Amino acid sequence: MKYAAQQITESLRETRLAKGMSQTELSKLAGVPQAQISRIEANTVDLRLSSLVAIAHALDMEVTLAPRKAMPAIRSITRQTTKQAPLQSAAVGKELQRLQEAIRSMQVEAPKAPHLEELRKTYAAIQSLRIDTRYLDSLRDIRATIEQAKASQEHWKAVTEAARNMQLLRNQIVHALPKSESRDAPRPAYTLDEDDDA
Repeated sequence: MKYAAQQITESLRETRLAKGMSQTELSKLAGVPQAQISRIEANTVDLRLSSLVAIAHALDMEVTLAPRKAMPAIRSITRQTTKQAPLQSAAVGKELQRLQEAIRSMQVEAPKAPHLEELRKTYAAIQSLRIDTRYLDSLRDIRATIEQAKASQEHWKAVTEAARNMQLLRNQIVHALPKSESRDAPRPAYTLDEDDDA
């Protein structure tokens, strides 16, 4: 059993490290004690399904059962989506990192804030896009809104605004991609939601 779980625990650990997250941060996000996360990553304890789901969710991963015949296709898709983030300018990369930290901090300090999950998912979608520097101010504004909302429950409605603004920004970035780049890029498995009428 421990050998079968080793691939899963290694994947969780690699994902946590790739996100620059400590076991303590993951513990706060997942609601699983840090000591338990350490034992899970070391594969010295049987991994409970509830812990696996909580940790995977905190790492922006999903747990699912798939037919064995589909596994080669799933592995191929997983390799393509986790290979490498698109190259960003230094300023955009730094701002994306700050935005991720603001969202993570919000998840830890105010997990009941409205639209937080929507915000997290939209950030994950934006992170996989090549972002032009003309969107830098929009990223900064969204981050500032989240940081302000984190300070007080009275400002939590600002998270709704930040989530909506991030969706609009994602749509603008996707629609601004050059035709050749959007043709060569793999097609997303989702559709853009709440697009403007403009």
